[in-house]
Amino acid sequence: MLAFLVLAKAVLANEKPPQIPPYQIPTYSGETRDFRGPIPAMKPAPSIDGDAIFRMIVNCYPVKSKFGLDVDAVAGARWSDRGITTFDNSGLARYYVGIVAKLPLYSATELDRAREREYQRRTKTATAIAALLHGLADRRRAQRELGLYSSLEARSQKRVAIGITTVEEQVRYLEKVAAAQAKLDDADATIEAARLELVGQCRDGVADEVNAYLKRITR
Repeated sequence: MLAFLVLAKAVLANEKPPQIPPYQIPTYSGETRDFRGPIPAMKPAPSIDGDAIFRMIVNCYPVKSKFGLDVDAVAGARWSDRGITTFDNSGLARYYVGIVAKLPLYSATELDRAREREYQRRTKTATAIAALLHGLADRRRAQRELGLYSSLEARSQKRVAIGITTVEEQVRYLEKVAAAQAKLDDADATIEAARLELVGQCRDGVADEVNAYLKRITR
């Protein structure tokens, strides 16, 4: 019994304390990455023709444009048992063909109101397209910033772990990563809002097709 107690004391005396790793501030994403790895390249700007999008949206309005009045030609044929003119002895004047132009009648006030409404709609379309293009540019910059600051944050985490610098350095980069992520979220929200606004101006028959196209070019 005595020998067992002596052996137990010897084991306890040689027991090493558990290896508790020092506290590390996690990165913003919660992932540990190799800061020496490549930084994601800046994505090239998508080639988007703003004029083409404008024409597409204008064409999908649910009402006809009032900027140019349409003249519809209507052809008709008629036979009359009476001659059109008393100077015709051949009888051919009983048969005639006419082409009539139908021009919609608008008062000056109605026409001005229609043009004003369409002008406002076109202005709204142009504004939404500008917001879409601006959001795409902002997203590209935010993605690049996020890649750069995430790399610096990971590097700072390693520097803190081996005692080269203090945690304040990592915290500064963590805040920059958070700010870049916020810019990216704002850009995505701007793109989505502009896309939905453009699609909302289209008639039901073509809205899905326009929406699918806008989604493809804004990925």
